[in-house]
Amino acid sequence: DGPDARFTEMTLDVLRRFDVRATFFLVGARVRERPDLVQAILADGHAIGSHSDTHPDMLTLRTRAVLREYRAGRDTLSALVGRPILLCRPPKGRIDLTGGCVLRALGMQPWLWTRTGHDWLPDITADEILAEIGAPTSGDVILLHDGLEQPTAASARNRTATIQALERLIPDVRARGLRFVSL
Repeated sequence: DGPDARFTEMTLDVLRRFDVRATFFLVGARVRERPDLVQAILADGHAIGSHSDTHPDMLTLRTRAVLREYRAGRDTLSALVGRPILLCRPPKGRIDLTGGCVLRALGMQPWLWTRTGHDWLPDITADEILAEIGAPTSGDVILLHDGLEQPTAASARNRTATIQALERLIPDVRARGLRFVSL
């Protein structure tokens, strides 16, 4: 749900330290606020995708509004980086027939996850995030957040527990003989 003025850079620092590449799904409105962070993400070799323009619940919108959201998020990123953006993570992981058809019409590929730490929950700890993720296996896509759009509580905007979990998750995954790749 980033980029986030504080926590995206902290996330990038951890990923740099462990030489890991990730995929960042970015909200168009936040991209317009912090294009410098998008450039930092790309400069570090990470992949990017769209996460809509304002992160609404797409299942509550009419088709034209869904189209506007996905198109505006994609176009904001494409204009900034000078190339088409093809990946999209639907907000909240919710996608229906309308959303799928819209993404297809826009030439975008939706991506979801196989494991998450539920790090969007208020006051969740690094230990709880890691327990939720469990033991990743080959092919898993792990969802974590460097920013949080529309949190259920103000405390959920603090991504410190996610950063702490990431610092422990990377060595644990590597100890299992797995490697990280971007999408």
